[in-house]
Amino acid sequence: MCPTDKTCLVNRESNSTAPFRASRRSRRLPILHGAILTLLCLAVATRLLADTISGTVKDPSGAVVVGARVEITGGSLTQPIILTSDDSGKFAAPNLTPGKYVVRVAKTGFDELVTTVDLKGVADLPLNLTIAAQQTSVTVTEKNTAFANSDAVYRQLRDIGLSETFVCENFTLTMDVGTFQLKSGTITLLSPVNRLITGAIFVGHGHFTLKPIDQINTREMIRRTGNPTAEEDFTEVVFRFTGNQYPQFAGTLITKTQTPSEAAAAFQHWKDRVRHRHEIPEGFTQGILEGETIDNVDADVLSAIYNPKHPPFFNAYMRGTPHKDLRFFIRARVGALPQMDSPEEVALVNSNGGELDDGVWYSCHLASELKAHTANSREDKRLFATKRYNIETVIAKNDHLHSRAIITFEPLVPGERVLKFGLLPTLRVARVTDQNGQDIHFIQENKKEDGSFYTVLDQAPAMGQEHSISVEYAGDKVLADAGNGSYYVSARESWYPNLNGFGEKALYDLTFKVPPSNVLISVGKLEGQTTEAGFAVSHWVTPVPVAVAGFNYGQYKKIDLPDTITHYNISGYYLTELPDSLRRFQGGAFGASPASMQSGALAAMSPTAMTKFALDQTRAQMQVCTMFFGKAPYDNVYITEQPNFNFGQSWPGLVYLPISAYIDSTQRWMLFGHIDTKFTGFVQEVTPHEVAHQWFGHGVTWASYHDLWLSEGFAEFAAGLFLQQAVGVKWQKDYIDFWERQRVRILEKNNFGVSPNDAGPLWLGLRLLSPRSAQAYQGDTYSKGAYVLLMLRSLMYDDRAPGDNREQPFVDMMHDFMETHHDSPASTESFIAIAEKHMTKQMDLQRNGHLDWFFEEWVYGTQVPHYDFKYQLQPAEGGKTRIRAEITQSAVDEHFAMLVPVFGDFGNGMIRLGQLAIAGNSTRTVDFIVDRQPKKVALNAYKDILER
Repeated sequence: MCPTDKTCLVNRESNSTAPFRASRRSRRLPILHGAILTLLCLAVATRLLADTISGTVKDPSGAVVVGARVEITGGSLTQPIILTSDDSGKFAAPNLTPGKYVVRVAKTGFDELVTTVDLKGVADLPLNLTIAAQQTSVTVTEKNTAFANSDAVYRQLRDIGLSETFVCENFTLTMDVGTFQLKSGTITLLSPVNRLITGAIFVGHGHFTLKPIDQINTREMIRRTGNPTAEEDFTEVVFRFTGNQYPQFAGTLITKTQTPSEAAAAFQHWKDRVRHRHEIPEGFTQGILEGETIDNVDADVLSAIYNPKHPPFFNAYMRGTPHKDLRFFIRARVGALPQMDSPEEVALVNSNGGELDDGVWYSCHLASELKAHTANSREDKRLFATKRYNIETVIAKNDHLHSRAIITFEPLVPGERVLKFGLLPTLRVARVTDQNGQDIHFIQENKKEDGSFYTVLDQAPAMGQEHSISVEYAGDKVLADAGNGSYYVSARESWYPNLNGFGEKALYDLTFKVPPSNVLISVGKLEGQTTEAGFAVSHWVTPVPVAVAGFNYGQYKKIDLPDTITHYNISGYYLTELPDSLRRFQGGAFGASPASMQSGALAAMSPTAMTKFALDQTRAQMQVCTMFFGKAPYDNVYITEQPNFNFGQSWPGLVYLPISAYIDSTQRWMLFGHIDTKFTGFVQEVTPHEVAHQWFGHGVTWASYHDLWLSEGFAEFAAGLFLQQAVGVKWQKDYIDFWERQRVRILEKNNFGVSPNDAGPLWLGLRLLSPRSAQAYQGDTYSKGAYVLLMLRSLMYDDRAPGDNREQPFVDMMHDFMETHHDSPASTESFIAIAEKHMTKQMDLQRNGHLDWFFEEWVYGTQVPHYDFKYQLQPAEGGKTRIRAEITQSAVDEHFAMLVPVFGDFGNGMIRLGQLAIAGNSTRTVDFIVDRQPKKVALNAYKDILER
């Protein structure tokens, strides 16, 4: 077991041998060498007694400045003395005559320093440079500008017009599970580009039908529309597709007619919808469709024109009744909704702002894959695989970023020339060059439009070989000054050109240059720190591939905490001042009134002590997770404070904790005016949850949006595990309260009468979000995901094994899960395979070696049982006691089965007696024979099983 008393987790190191080592080194100098050293020292001392000007050049932070130019004039000098500060920032000009001298110090990035010296003997000058006013900018030359949005074929697509128009009557177009009935109207083709037709516009009267062929999507369609099938009348639809999809329309392209004005209007409606983005999304679909990776449809079509073997796609944008923006996508390889980490090729989206019917109505694999049983969430959707990022970033005084990224990649699909990156639209690309330094075309429309960043290679890179490009870019909105040396760090996945997001791992080599008053903490290992041109420079390298790079930034102080048990290097970075948003609570006056208490709530805040507490929690959680899940993939973990109040996040080796985690319970009571149990729970959970992401989310990544529960749910489970294993002997109350909070988050109904569990199965992930179920993703992915793992732990618990081995099946499963997915993302299906590999005989309720019964209930289903329990104590033979327990399961169907644990309290807390299998709405009676009479018997005493 991991030590549970926090005092046992304190590491101490002795320094008692240091004097002995020093004395050994001093005795190794022979006497003759000592005499020579004495003579040399006397010689140097004599020399410095002559008139000398010396000094040390430092920057505003006190760091020495190497390589500064020092010019000394005046006195009896006939020409200037030119010196350079050495590695210690020092210089010296000896053998001068008395007199008045002028010393000028210059270094790029600093203001020139001029001082006068009336020399009489030795003058040792402290020379502190000031940083020159920074006007950091990226100059976009005419040559660079010529390569932006200017590829000849792209310009044809961007400015495309209308071509021929045909009468369209009673034409049916079936695309996978979607059917378009073009009843009456016209269909107008877009002008050909490179002799390829890439789009068509229908205006008139039509009808669209989508009928799901699987149960989960059918149930979701009913939740969204009230019907098992999507049915929509439309008056216009714009089709965009790869050239190989054009023959689908051949059956209706017979009778030509004049192009109606409605066709041009429909095309303009389409442009207004897909070429413009809302800076603040009004709903879920705007959030995913208009983010950093918003589709530039013209750039997507360009990919297919330049590569005839590009994976095909077919997009339909309907203006219907009643839905004005209904979008149907079929996209091979990259997925219908890559912005959502979707592995599925087919989707139907109703983009309707913040309205109640906004959402992803359908997302599934191709019908042909479902029928052939070849659908797989772990399909590789990438066109290119990133190998390395080498990024140099300057943060200017105005908090703007100026960066150059060298991205090394390998093609996965032959013939591909267009790469799409995730990059914050306010970061504007200035130049892209290939590995030979030659400028290449790139695409990045206005930040208020479809401004995703694409590069266009001059030729398709050879398969099986690495290639690289260099991207120069600059802009704002990554950092926002929170006041008093703290910063909000945004765009944590898109502050650099990110090729595949969390879909892969790559190596990162990161150099940051920042004003010296601030500290930057990055993913990776710190390899070196210097000063350059008035900036503090730090160099970070990831020893192993990671899924994402990020940093925190501000006026931080650092504390290190050793861990001699697991040997992780743990450091804490904290802010000494409150951000502007909280300064009003730092008033010194303290009184009895609620107002005065609140104004002084944070006056006694102790960031140093609270950082030590956070580090103590981190170290304990690292030890717990190492025991249960295996060694973490990163040796260094940086725990950093951020000004965000109720938001934590974890990047590889870098944890962002909210400032509320640094506020103690008394201060929170004064701040809120009452004890907020929900927020207390958040503060209690946030550090162990975010630390656990070093295993779940980074050590093992997820394959798709279906599998996010393997990250968030497992990390939430680990937070509960922390409360049981690392807080001392009186863990029971906090642990039970934690799981009660999870239960409430899953089952509590909102104002629409919908609980997260009601919204749909855990497997739907982000698709659970809708205006009627705003908390469904959080409640299911985090809380129900945690409960699934907790229930597996309960099911795997070996009641007959010796005490230390009862958890071994579960521990073995989790270690196997981590090791198996070290280099590949985990899917729900791959986790099921691991669980079945380690399942116990008692778990095999269907006698088939599978856990279908469990995962169908808890991951793919929404049933939650209710239990009633009663028992009798009776004397048994040999002075023992018989516990006759009766359990009733209800609120489920006849197929629902579960193993439920029974506990007895014999005077020292609840001890597990065993678990009972029960199926359907039924009652079961069972006897337990125990050595002595218990004080109490209870079902599910530690809330191991989710129940109503």
